[in-house]
Amino acid sequence: MSDGDRRPARAAVFGTGRSGTEIVRAAALRDDVELVGGVTVSPEKAGADLGELTVGERLGIEVVADLDGLLARADVDVVLHTGVGSNAERAAVLGRCAAAGKDAITVAGMVHPPTAIGAAAAAELDRTAREGGGRIVGTGVNPGLLLDTLPALLGSMATRIDHIHARRVSDIRNWGAGALDTEVGLGLAPEEIRGAAGLALDESLALIGDALGLGLDRIEDVHEPLPAPTAREHAGRRVEVGANNGFRRRALGHRGGAVVAEVEWFAVFCLDPDVDGETDSATVTVTGDATVESSATGTFCGDPYPSTAARALAAIGPLASMPPGLYRPDQIPLSRRDR
Repeated sequence: MSDGDRRPARAAVFGTGRSGTEIVRAAALRDDVELVGGVTVSPEKAGADLGELTVGERLGIEVVADLDGLLARADVDVVLHTGVGSNAERAAVLGRCAAAGKDAITVAGMVHPPTAIGAAAAAELDRTAREGGGRIVGTGVNPGLLLDTLPALLGSMATRIDHIHARRVSDIRNWGAGALDTEVGLGLAPEEIRGAAGLALDESLALIGDALGLGLDRIEDVHEPLPAPTAREHAGRRVEVGANNGFRRRALGHRGGAVVAEVEWFAVFCLDPDVDGETDSATVTVTGDATVESSATGTFCGDPYPSTAARALAAIGPLASMPPGLYRPDQIPLSRRDR
């Protein structure tokens, strides 16, 4: 089938929060994706219009609370999952999609399924997808690209890797309320912060380790809350001096007693370069028989939602070209291939 003959992929959006809104907005700019459905876990939203719940414009697409009913529809090819919840809850939803023969792309983790849900559960999810005829992948900006897929790609430029370090600095003022409250604990006393599992970088580091064959024998997760040195305020939210204003999260990959890989995320509400000493950026450094250094800046650093939506939509075609199963984002081709 030629590109001119290929019909648009018919997609349903699971979740109508910030990520779901950006997916709806981005889909309107593409001619290879057609939105045909929406799913909510909030009963009061069922029956509403997807566009009115997200971008404020009626699209004639009903949002339903019955996922299984939507999966039974012949006009749904792929589900774009943006829902919050635990990794186990997320995997259960993705498994239901794949068992029904639908592809499923989540922007909320699952970039290294064995780390996210355990090796046995990941193998079972892969089996479910293969038998059902669906495909599953987690993709996004972080996780899914900047601190895992990109370092794995750049690391392939060295035959011997002595150390690899990926670091991201983010201004999180534009994050959704759910993420700021539940994941970050914005405004709480620093001693109350325990480090949300949703912000862990162990999946990203495990992806790098597998992709580059680093032979990691232990991954250490470190979470450090960041007290606000000055009061910060944005969009009706205020953080007082000394209250939690973000985090520094690290995952350290050990091999034989040495740290050979490190992934770091420095995230601050209302990032102020003069006070915090940082600017929005993403950097990767690989040292070994070859040295590779790369950096990236742009609007995606401060507001990752539009880029996260773009990545999910761009993955639909490439994922559909793969055999049924469970994948990491680095295993998905960059462009769709005819089979």
